[in-house]
Amino acid sequence: MSMPYPRELVRSLEFIAEVCNRRRDGRLRTAASLREVCLEWGVPGVSRLSSADAAATWAHLPTVERLWDGGRDEVAALVNRVFRDTGARPQLVRHDDYDWHLHGLPPGAPIADSLVVNAAMAIVDLVRADDMARCKRCGDDRCDRMFLDQSRNRSRRFCSTTCQSRTNVAAFRARHA
Repeated sequence: MSMPYPRELVRSLEFIAEVCNRRRDGRLRTAASLREVCLEWGVPGVSRLSSADAAATWAHLPTVERLWDGGRDEVAALVNRVFRDTGARPQLVRHDDYDWHLHGLPPGAPIADSLVVNAAMAIVDLVRADDMARCKRCGDDRCDRMFLDQSRNRSRRFCSTTCQSRTNVAAFRARHA
């Protein structure tokens, strides 16, 4: 069973995690690499993304990670600050194959502001549902990647089967050493 949230919300959270993970992994260093990940995920309006846009995006990523990792009350306060600082004005929109959903900023807003506002708006639903436990970090000690736990009982511990296998092999070897 999938999460009880609209698919555009799940997609927003997965995109945010991907951006933060790529930045941490060193695969997101330039405007071109930011443009590439945005295009892969279907983010509109990134064809003229500049190095200034990329720098502004990098500046917002610590806030995005605090939204991901924070406690419910801290995240609620941070969401409100993001909305204030960016002048977010949510509007219901329908486009492509997505039904009505919220956009926090109008088309053409700076990508950095759009990214942090979209993260905040997606996290809002998790705060309201007291379901922040779905925003996780990998349980492998050698990995700190963010992932969205979509399991029914919120039991997923690893970002990938690679990390899960590596941890299981290490535990097996430790038991038999």
